[in-house]
Parts: sequence; C-alpha cells; structure tokens
Amino acid sequence: MSDNWKPRTKAVHSGTRRSQYNEVSEAVFLTQGFVYESARTGRGAVSSRWVTDEFIYARYGNPTVRMFEDRISDLLGYEDCFACTSGMAAVSGALTSLLKAGDHVVAARALFGSCLYVLEDILARFGSRSP
Repeated sequence: MSDNWKPRTKAVHSGTRRSQYNEVSEAVFLTQGFVYESARTGRGAVSSRWVTDEFIYARYGNPTVRMFEDRISDLLGYEDCFACTSGMAAVSGALTSLLKAGDHVVAARALFGSCLYVLEDILARFGSRSP
C-alpha cells in the first residue's frame, strides 16, 4: 500500500488479502475451521509456543476479519487493530484485559444495561469493584 493514498483509497484498497485465485474483490470466508498439512502443523498453530499468522478457528479470526482489521489500522494510521464480533465483546475484552483484582472502576450509572452488568456482577466475582 502506498503512503500517499488518500483516506477514501485506503478505505477501499488497504488490507486486501487475495486468495490463491486472485479475485478482484475480497473473498468472504464463511468457514469455521481451517485445514493443515499435518497434525503436527495443526498442533503447532494452536500451541502458544508458535507465533504464526495462521487461522485456527473463525472465533479467533479468519482472513475476512483480518482484512477488515488491516484496513482499519491502515486508514487510522495505527500499527495494528483488533476487531470484536460485538460491542459487548469489545467492552468485556477491554475491561478484563486492563483490570485486576482490587481495582476500582468509576462509571456512570446510566450505562447500557449489559455494561453495568459486566461491571457490577461479572467483574465483581474477580475482585474488581464499582462504587
């Protein structure tokens, strides 16, 4: 991708990952799982010892989502991006990755109901408190 592209061009062309068929538009991957050449290769892909750009299971990512993440990070000028499947997945992921037992969260009571539930009920089980 060119650094000189304007935002509209980046929005359309950045992050494109073509399959072996060299399609004009991005392919939409509807699969849930992916095939590996051998059991050893598959085992290595899911092992924490290997850091690869392999796709294991669609819930963890797939080429379609990765193209979206690449496109958004290019468009915003970020190094990388992580897409969530829902707003609540983003909220839960952000809070559980940043908070630890004993932390306090200051938040409005007028939050979306599910966000309030995550703060008051789910995170409370792990020792985080919301006043």
